[in-house]
Amino acid sequence: MNKIQNFTRYIVRRCTIRRSVATVFSLLLVCIAHAQSKPNIVLFIADDLNQTDLGCYGNTDVKTPHLDKLAGEGMRFTRAYAASSMCSPSRSVIFTGLYPFKNGSQMNHFTTHAGIKSLPHFLKAQGYRVVIAGKTHVTPEENFPFEHIGKEFGQYQPIANRLDRKKETVHMIEDHFKTRPDQPICLIVAPWVPHVPWFPNRDFNPQQLKLPDYLADTKETRNALAAYYQSIGEADKMFGTVVAALDRAKKSDNTVVMFTSDQGAQFPSAKWTVYDRGLRVPLIIKWPGKIAAGTTSGALVSLADLTPTMVDLAGGDAIEGLDGASLKDVLTGRKAQHHSFVFAETSVEPHYWYNYTPARSVITQSGWHYIKNYHPGLRFITHIDEVERNEFYFDSWVKDAATNARTKFLLDRYSYRPPEELFNLNTDPAEFKNLVSEAAFANQLQSTRALLGKELARQGESEIDIIKGTLPVFYDKNYTIDQGKAASAMSFNRSLWNPDTLYITAYLTQTDRGGIVCDYFNNFQLSAFDGKISFRLHQNDIATSRPLAQNAGHLLLKLTAQGALSIYFNHELVLSKNMNKDLTKIKGGYVTCGMLEGKSLSGALQTYKGSIEDLRFTMNQLLRSP
Repeated sequence: MNKIQNFTRYIVRRCTIRRSVATVFSLLLVCIAHAQSKPNIVLFIADDLNQTDLGCYGNTDVKTPHLDKLAGEGMRFTRAYAASSMCSPSRSVIFTGLYPFKNGSQMNHFTTHAGIKSLPHFLKAQGYRVVIAGKTHVTPEENFPFEHIGKEFGQYQPIANRLDRKKETVHMIEDHFKTRPDQPICLIVAPWVPHVPWFPNRDFNPQQLKLPDYLADTKETRNALAAYYQSIGEADKMFGTVVAALDRAKKSDNTVVMFTSDQGAQFPSAKWTVYDRGLRVPLIIKWPGKIAAGTTSGALVSLADLTPTMVDLAGGDAIEGLDGASLKDVLTGRKAQHHSFVFAETSVEPHYWYNYTPARSVITQSGWHYIKNYHPGLRFITHIDEVERNEFYFDSWVKDAATNARTKFLLDRYSYRPPEELFNLNTDPAEFKNLVSEAAFANQLQSTRALLGKELARQGESEIDIIKGTLPVFYDKNYTIDQGKAASAMSFNRSLWNPDTLYITAYLTQTDRGGIVCDYFNNFQLSAFDGKISFRLHQNDIATSRPLAQNAGHLLLKLTAQGALSIYFNHELVLSKNMNKDLTKIKGGYVTCGMLEGKSLSGALQTYKGSIEDLRFTMNQLLRSP
């Protein structure tokens, strides 16, 4: 017998004794209201989906009956934007309510800062069970303490896993309401659809599809679009199974259902870019009895708003310091507008074969979109033109551009960017006309440029930070990492960075307080703490130097592929040991300077208290010119 039933019987007994029917009725109403005060929340996050590619947003080719039904029962937002056009940064924003620079996950596959709080922290405090099914793509786990199910369909490969073949999400819904009927649940459903590789096309004639205006019209592009639409249909079917499970559990009337995607589709000038097709996402929210059915909102919103909205719906107080704000008043019709502008960015991927071409942008309520492109002289490169061979079409664009002016325009638009771009989304939703150099729009350029500058200053990110980024600075078989920075293993060509002997050099101060000097790709951590140098493989596998004679000085580590370790400080050998294994190669994870990526520990692994200057990693021969 559950708690509500027990409480109800208690009230009846008490009020029967007092012979007060009115009291019985009023207290039962209080009991019922209490039982329904916290709605269940289900958030379904599609992967790489344009807003324009659903039936309820006007696409007449793709079939999305379950999502169209959701729109007919709830509120459909027409101006919802991701804060980044890449998976990890966008999802980190969704779950923290903080923009990428604030939460730390700016490049794809990078972690959030140590100690960042997220949706599970906030909703568990309100008594919720907080579960994620499928893809997470946010780290470290302690910053996102979800209960995780469906890990199989949270994996990138094989493609068949992406649709929760074991029905783990459905079974969890059924089980939760049977075994925990009194506990509200927040369920995040996050499959890898319609992310590439797309499902093989079965339902579409590619030649009959209405091609979006931002795509070049080639046979290969049409085939890719058909496969993408096929994958959207699969996402819609999976969404339908989740809703059906809620219906069978008779919980739909007390469940807020949200649908969105993390960013736009993996086509040129969409995903990885801050163009409208990379950032504008579907957002549909159903809340029975609270949201008028079949409504459309033109309020300007960000996916940073989702966490504060869910906290608000759960009855929690507003979380101080978030970049997002609750949409509750928009949902209930108390307000028609939300933000005067939203911010978005891309720092691209950390892969060694990309060019680092970051961008920052603002979109205003009045419809102006301003973009600042950094490193505009470099070609923009992503998976699209280098490695993603599923339904590969990019070569057909290159070939067609030789004779087709429109294809050349679209290809150049994707590959090369000017320093600044300004678009009027009211008259140019495709963003084909850059208004930066037109005198008639000088005021709009000046105001949006100033708005972006003010927003970057508020977040604390300088243009120097953006221009330099987090990638290592490479020289002749060596590279440097700045203090407080990290570089992903994906930033390195492992066939080129393949040392037989690894050298690490730096100048350290305050080795008495110190902390971690570097984490080398999960192979080892090098620390200077309490006046000693330590070399750590595991918690109980540590080699420690003799006490250092000085508190500051030059560090030199030499490590061979055979495991011979020598550490010098101020030119004196302070530690020598054979580790009996090759620790010089890239294992995975990150190489860092003065910190652990995404974590903050104590003692020798604490964030370095002091300075680390010129931390340099060198391969095979120490005497090399930078």
